[in-house]
Amino acid sequence: MRNLKLKGLKYNRGKYDLYDERFVFFPPQIIDILSSIYGEGVKSLLVWLGKKAGWGLIQNWDDILKSKSLNDLVTQFCSILSNHGWGRFSPTKISDNLVVIELFHNISNDLNNQSKYVCYYITGILAGFGEYALYKVNVIENTCCIEDPSLKSCEFRIEKNL
Repeated sequence: MRNLKLKGLKYNRGKYDLYDERFVFFPPQIIDILSSIYGEGVKSLLVWLGKKAGWGLIQNWDDILKSKSLNDLVTQFCSILSNHGWGRFSPTKISDNLVVIELFHNISNDLNNQSKYVCYYITGILAGFGEYALYKVNVIENTCCIEDPSLKSCEFRIEKNL
């Protein structure tokens, strides 16, 4: 298997390491299974799991990447997160109180059962990142291409709690 071209990612004998931390690809079908078992009750679990993942990822990466500014941190996080297969994350607004990120090619569009549940997990990932970058935040999915198929992207707002 050939190596993926991503800064910090190494592949050796079936094991991926991202900045010397074991990296496991998270299949979105697990989200489908959890949602079929728990229904809407799975929302808080998915947000919590995503939040733990987002916080852990950015905390470890920032120690290595040593971001010089919030803009740099957000841009690098979106770049790395875009390589995870959830879609392409693109920051559209970055300020000390608000970060707006668009998600193009949401993985849920490619699943047999398109569902909002993937967005809950992504909301959690962005909440974990937001709490690392801005301290206390509220993450809102402003627009969703799963709910409105005429849209080309989902938009997430990471707002700092004042």
